[in-house]
Amino acid sequence: MNLPSHHRLKKSGAHRAFGAGLLAGAWLAAEAASAGSFIMGDAVSLSQLSHRYNFIAYTAKGKNLALRTKFNTFTFEGDTRKVEFNNILIWLNAPVARHWGSWTIRDMDVDKTILPLINPPRALKSEGWRLVVLDPGHGGQDPGASDLRRGLEEKRIALELAQRVRTILQKYKVDVRLTRGGDQTTDLGQRCLLAHRWGADLFVSIHLNAAANANSSGIETHILPPAGCPITASAFVSSRDRVAFPGNRHDGANMVLGYYLQRSLIKYTRLEDRGVRRSRFYVIRNVDCPAALVECGFISSRNDRTKIMTSAYRDNVVRGIAEGIQTYLNMVKRAQALNP
Repeated sequence: MNLPSHHRLKKSGAHRAFGAGLLAGAWLAAEAASAGSFIMGDAVSLSQLSHRYNFIAYTAKGKNLALRTKFNTFTFEGDTRKVEFNNILIWLNAPVARHWGSWTIRDMDVDKTILPLINPPRALKSEGWRLVVLDPGHGGQDPGASDLRRGLEEKRIALELAQRVRTILQKYKVDVRLTRGGDQTTDLGQRCLLAHRWGADLFVSIHLNAAANANSSGIETHILPPAGCPITASAFVSSRDRVAFPGNRHDGANMVLGYYLQRSLIKYTRLEDRGVRRSRFYVIRNVDCPAALVECGFISSRNDRTKIMTSAYRDNVVRGIAEGIQTYLNMVKRAQALNP
């Protein structure tokens, strides 16, 4: 199955082609070793983490690991990058791994994943809340993912969703602008330039997904990995991944935003939770404000596509995005009240 232009465009900036053969294999090994040393930092045991941040319980049953506060639970899967926070999947920057007999997590994930979720005011105290920029994916000559036999085009649906999310947020007196208001071609650099020119406090790019595997289904929310960490789709770090992009100035806020968008979208759509993922898509790495890219189902999946074609499902997507944004904005306001 040929991937649509939407898939090629979005993934080309995030995935790495490492070549083939012995030379490429040797280069890969060098990259892997470099990546490990670069992002390792200190390995903190989960039991130490529990004591340091006053979790009320730490349990380990085989590879099923859990940290609990009074109101929140992290459930880790040992030897993977998967963690669920209050039953929402989040992809860590590095696997939880055994070290000297204890399960450990990287410092980078403590600082950029765990702490923003258990202490959002700290992550949000310097962020703004007045202007939201919504970015309907694709447009004009770039249709994105499509199933023309069924009349589905990502560019058209993304614009509809963005316009309807704007309508809801405006009812709550939120200033909202769109990077495109019609079916025009808008390059990625222009989208970022508009967000900068308008002074965006928040940027959310809205898309539908596609994959060669027709069984791929569900909701994804993408945020920028910290500098030096791999994207979720790769175990390796290239030299480009070590670059600190403008979006990395908001790593903590990105985590909070990504979580609340994913939580709300799963709540309303009830599709498979594919998690808060780490990607270096152009628009989320090059805007200087908290940013996320949401994938609201797979046009290439029969299950998702059937739902996407219904107004009821689109209503739920709109509610999910709007509620996730509103929750985030309210938390920023609360953080500023606590840190005047």
